[in-house]
Amino acid sequence: MVQMSKASIRKQYKKIREALPAKQVKKLSVVINKNLSQQEEYKQAKNIGSYYPINNEVIVRDDPNKKFYYPRITDEKLSFCSASTEFSINEFGIKEPANSVDTELSKIDVFLLPLIAFNKSLYRIGYGGGYYDQTFSKLLHTNKKILLIGLGYEALKTDFNFQTNFDVRLDKIVTDKRIYV
Repeated sequence: MVQMSKASIRKQYKKIREALPAKQVKKLSVVINKNLSQQEEYKQAKNIGSYYPINNEVIVRDDPNKKFYYPRITDEKLSFCSASTEFSINEFGIKEPANSVDTELSKIDVFLLPLIAFNKSLYRIGYGGGYYDQTFSKLLHTNKKILLIGLGYEALKTDFNFQTNFDVRLDKIVTDKRIYV
């Protein structure tokens, strides 16, 4: 793999994702959700750590047989809360549950992560805040087995080797074309 800075990759692939027409985002999201729903770990999971999509991220379909938890950033830390009917917009322009209690992360079976870019080594590039990596790195050090699944479009796959020691490797990445494991 070739080396390229994360900032350059983030900028390049963010443009690719943001250029997708809304109709295509919806269409590809349906395919990605179908591919996700066929994964055995997802089928068995009851509690899902998810996200509210922004800037053409994959739209995650709710499943009435599962309980969904959504990220919230408080005091520079990422936590997950059950969905509520009230939301607020955080400093990054991301929708968060308001007036919800944080959930113990160990109770969540599968975490779905958005991404700007990814590589075949199962590393993702997000917006650069490091919230996901810090949170899951700490959780992995408790010896709790967690399942991290990235959701993205095949067009966001890069051949660049961008990962650092601080990045957490995902267990799978589900795209509109295939599943990376």
